Amino acid sequence: MSAVDLARRATADPLLRLLAHGFATTYRRPPGAVWRAPYAFRLAASAVDPAAPLTAATPRTDWVAAANWYVAAAVSPRADGLLRCGSLNHPAESAELPLTGPAARAPGWAARPYAVLRALAAAGFGRGGADLHVNATLPDAVGLPVAEPLECAVALALADVHAARGARPLPRGQLAELLGAVPGDHGLRRAVLFGRTGQLLAADGSARRPLPAPDGGPAPCLLLLTARTATGGDTGDTGAAAAAVATGLAGAVREALRAGARSACWPGTRPGRSVLLLLPPDRRAAVRTAVIDAFRRCDLPVPRLLRIAVTAAARREN
Repeated sequence: MSAVDLARRATADPLLRLLAHGFATTYRRPPGAVWRAPYAFRLAASAVDPAAPLTAATPRTDWVAAANWYVAAAVSPRADGLLRCGSLNHPAESAELPLTGPAARAPGWAARPYAVLRALAAAGFGRGGADLHVNATLPDAVGLPVAEPLECAVALALADVHAARGARPLPRGQLAELLGAVPGDHGLRRAVLFGRTGQLLAADGSARRPLPAPDGGPAPCLLLLTARTATGGDTGDTGAAAAAVATGLAGAVREALRAGARSACWPGTRPGRSVLLLLPPDRRAAVRTAVIDAFRRCDLPVPRLLRIAVTAAARREN
């Protein structure tokens, strides 16, 4: 089934149908390909109990994995070296940018994907350009890093449509190597490109393992806790509001650990307003209650609590 059919297919994911329709409306032609890429997250090595005693081969880096939420990119090829790009999340911030020669100023949401596509064009992939439309299914305030999945989705889609016209293909291993020269979190990119359902991947790519279940019990679950501000703002928190959120988040983490959560860590490389909790399935309700009560005691709004499942890597939608 072609990508244009995706917009009309009743059984397709509604957000992918919306993306395909938005592409066709914007560029007056159907997308040649639609790719989805999972959000990725980190689990600190200290947050995951070793399944076996540490050995010389045991990774000393953090673990990364793909989440069951995604970004998507719809692409059709061009032959003039230009990238026309737009986003369902930022409808007023479209742009037309050259992939070769001097770089142009990209909108904030497109800066990282643009840098990656220029690097790929310099290596001979997708140099002809493309029309591009993207969508991220989660708001930035949730705290899962969006840049790396967006970079991968866009790069895979662009290489795909040009390969369909006879250009040389871009294997994922080679894409990962090319991205190694571009600033970003290479561990998260590995999770997006090579993630497997139920499997953690060492951030340096050296090993895989399932989420460890202690004492032969059920596999643990993941819960993403995201603080909200009293004013309801999702970005730009400063001063007293930021301090109140940090205090509330720290208190909520303490209560979650007392209620049975096994560990808590940032989902990205830097602290933020979100914390990833690892907990036994039978403690989920108790942890939720403890977290909500902790925020209410601080006079903060009830936080977002998002269930995270470990899923597979980026894929083409047919």
